[in-house]
Amino acid sequence: GISNLNELDASLSSVSDKAFSIREGMKTAEQRMKELQKLMEYGKNYTEYKPIHDGLKKLKNGWTSKRDKNEEAHRAELTLWNAASRYLHANLPKGTKSLPISEWEKEHATLSGQRTAEYTKLKETRAEVAELQKIRRCVDIALRADQPEQTQSRTKRHEQER
Repeated sequence: GISNLNELDASLSSVSDKAFSIREGMKTAEQRMKELQKLMEYGKNYTEYKPIHDGLKKLKNGWTSKRDKNEEAHRAELTLWNAASRYLHANLPKGTKSLPISEWEKEHATLSGQRTAEYTKLKETRAEVAELQKIRRCVDIALRADQPEQTQSRTKRHEQER
């Protein structure tokens, strides 16, 4: 449905803008997916290693050698729990009592499905952009091919006038 060069340029610009907006929307969804992935990972570490942390906390009031042995035996788990605790306290709203891991998983799955659909649209739009760019290049080549003929005919006329 394109009949002149201005319509071609307008169509190319429009489709390029559409591809850009789709990609920008995908970027925000991907960023949120990364955040959710991190929250889920730290949330699982926090809940998994919380009993070890609580057990050590109980021992702090009592036997020092037993506490030290227990702490040494579970150093890796306690390190993971501490990292998860710091991250979650820094990134969750104050007053959050429980970790909504299942909600995060649902949101991640939803965003993943949307991203897949958007990626399909983006591929189609990029293919359309490539096709329009190819047409534009062909038109430019055809226009350049016409110009030397016009220049040559002008020079011949100019020489004949002399």
